Amino acid sequence: MSQPTITVRDFLNDCYQLISANSPTTTMPDRTQSQALRILNTLLNEYSGTTLMLTVEKQVDYTIGIGQQFVTFGQPDYTPTPDITSEGRLASLENAWLTLDGVTYPLIDEKRTEFYSSYKYEPLAGLPRYIIVVPGTNVTTCQIFPAPSQVYKLSFFGKFQLFAFSINDDMSSLPTYYQLFFMYAIAKYLADFTGRSEAWTEKLEDSYMKLRASMIGVSPVNLDININQESWLNGAWRVRAGI
Repeated sequence: MSQPTITVRDFLNDCYQLISANSPTTTMPDRTQSQALRILNTLLNEYSGTTLMLTVEKQVDYTIGIGQQFVTFGQPDYTPTPDITSEGRLASLENAWLTLDGVTYPLIDEKRTEFYSSYKYEPLAGLPRYIIVVPGTNVTTCQIFPAPSQVYKLSFFGKFQLFAFSINDDMSSLPTYYQLFFMYAIAKYLADFTGRSEAWTEKLEDSYMKLRASMIGVSPVNLDININQESWLNGAWRVRAGI
């Protein structure tokens, strides 16, 4: 069963009612509505920093060509246009893998500092083994090493920064539990920005903290144990594997 449509305008009005003593039929002032919209999109950017409040993970598939080393994620209006724009900027990568003829090749997520401080086996072409994620403000860049010597399907599984909302957009793309938390989070900041700080009561704060704890509870936590992989980067693994 699909979720009922709720516009950003209606959603922000509901947020406003938490800190307003007016009748529910009272329209939110235009200035307050603009402030609420800015808070909404600011929180989206903030949550993508730690990704703790981005609880929904997705899989994105991409066809990577021969010799291609970099894949970028971002919004379609960014210049130059990123390679993948369907989900926005990659905020957190859980895992990545290649697929060819029904065979899956997992990629090792290597830290950028360790990758660039290691001796890397030449030539930079063959079966990719590593992925290095370089997050940016507007675009996230993923480097594949070595560059592929043939065409693969490259799959990413992780969290993506949500697109900025406009006033007439549909909020139903967010899970209902996310909407409920967001409603309180926006009202909390809106109370301060509109001079209604006294309207944010201890009861509202208690509800906000419980909803925040629930959000953290459903956010996946990576418990992988990373071993020393430096000897793999310098090519020793190729000798052992006979590549």
